[in-house]
Amino acid sequence: MSSDDVLLGLGLVMTLAVGAQLVARLLRLPAIVVLLPTGFAAGAATDVVQPAQLLGDLYQPFVSIAVGVILFEAGLRLRLGLVAADARRLVVRLVLLGALVTWIGVTLATALLVDGLDDRVALLIGAILVVSGPTVVLPLLSFVRPAPRVRSLLTWEGVLVDPVGALLGVLVFHAAASGGHWRPGEMLLSIAVGLGVALVAALILRFLLHEAQRRAPRQVVPVTLAMVVAALVAADLIRDDAGFVATTTLGMVFANQRAIDTSLMVEFQQILVQLLVGVLFILIAASVSPDQVVDVLPEALALVAVMALLIRPAAVAIATRRSDLTLRERAFIAWMAPRGIVAGASASAFALQLSQDGVQGADQILPVVFVVIFGTVALYGLTATAVARRLGVAGGEGRVALLVGGQDWALRIGGALQAAGVGVRLWTGDAAEREAAHAVGIEAERGRMMVDAVTREAELDEVTDAFLLTRNDDFNALAAAALRVELGHQHVQRLAPDPDTPSLMPPAGEEGLLPGYDELGQAIGGGADVTIATAPGGALELRIG
Repeated sequence: MSSDDVLLGLGLVMTLAVGAQLVARLLRLPAIVVLLPTGFAAGAATDVVQPAQLLGDLYQPFVSIAVGVILFEAGLRLRLGLVAADARRLVVRLVLLGALVTWIGVTLATALLVDGLDDRVALLIGAILVVSGPTVVLPLLSFVRPAPRVRSLLTWEGVLVDPVGALLGVLVFHAAASGGHWRPGEMLLSIAVGLGVALVAALILRFLLHEAQRRAPRQVVPVTLAMVVAALVAADLIRDDAGFVATTTLGMVFANQRAIDTSLMVEFQQILVQLLVGVLFILIAASVSPDQVVDVLPEALALVAVMALLIRPAAVAIATRRSDLTLRERAFIAWMAPRGIVAGASASAFALQLSQDGVQGADQILPVVFVVIFGTVALYGLTATAVARRLGVAGGEGRVALLVGGQDWALRIGGALQAAGVGVRLWTGDAAEREAAHAVGIEAERGRMMVDAVTREAELDEVTDAFLLTRNDDFNALAAAALRVELGHQHVQRLAPDPDTPSLMPPAGEEGLLPGYDELGQAIGGGADVTIATAPGGALELRIG
């Protein structure tokens, strides 16, 4: 490729990665449902979106580093305090027993469905398809928004199964490449190396972040990114694929400590991870040719059906046996096992080496895995919301408005929202106001939005609009600035400030201003009607009259 071709190819990949996610948002679809066909079409229609030629020897290292960063960000979400003690046992069983059942089941199904495969290739495909991962699970969970307990279990499983599955894949690959010589101790050694590197990196990063937060706060993000990449590379150079264990563990360590504020770290990683997920899905999908897919399509689709209808339910049934999960919760967990980036990256790397070694059927590894990735993502992405609602494990439907402030007239606004079919959540620090809200059927609690970024994300789960109604104009202004980042400018409204009293100057040309505290209180307290409408941009609109 010429330098112009490389420039064009990289530009297309970046544009498609972001554009596909925007289109998915407009269509109200999970982004990964749009990313995969977009990447596949780009690879088939152009000569420049060809990962092996576009990046050459950089392709696999780039994928490894990108997946490592994604796993670190996912690890930051794994806070032990969010999972009940009895649920931790379930997570371990889902990851270990589930992985074993999935490996055996997929191996047998692959051997029966796909002709012309060496037994080692079937075992390897089974190991590769053990992984699920945060690149697909977390976006789907954010889109579906299931009940907290189910969401927590699936998040932990999705994150932890990636490094376990990657290590299993490496073990099976080395066995296949060496003619079937198994060395299970190597997997345990890789896990130990990853844990050791993570602990050393955590000590170094804690010291660096402590100094950065004191002396140069803007350096927190680059310092974190540098250490994550360093941990991944160091662990991988010592043992193949130990880097995934290292980055996941490093994220978990910082998620469960309180000495360092991880808010900046999480917010940056969320932006970076969205871009990396988009780029990786485009590249992985573009690396498969239409001819390869056509050759294995019937068999691979049959494998998807077997995995979704038989193997995953069996794995969940065994792993959750005698647990306190309800039958509906177990059924939804059984209907959530998409495959993602780690499976695609492993397949592309292993298939090339085994093909060069002359292993029969190695050239079918990547197309089979690609169809399974796309099939499972499309299946679960398009049906998970409906299944969650049908099973009664969806966290909520439709619009949810957050009211900050619990005075009498704020409760009337809450009642108008409920009458319009909008869910209402209220934050107030006054215990009497919380009791009054509960008395009229409004969920009320103290908001913990300012604790850290992960807590804010959990607190704002399902919230689509916010009304800031406290008497403190400065608080309303600061909270509005933070919430607009999460919800969008049109979806956050606050009371108009008194121009003479706030300590902070309000933003110029600020949108979403309601009447002032006294004016709104007098109007509603005087018996004015309170109604809710939907503005042209989709935001909720408060009407007093």
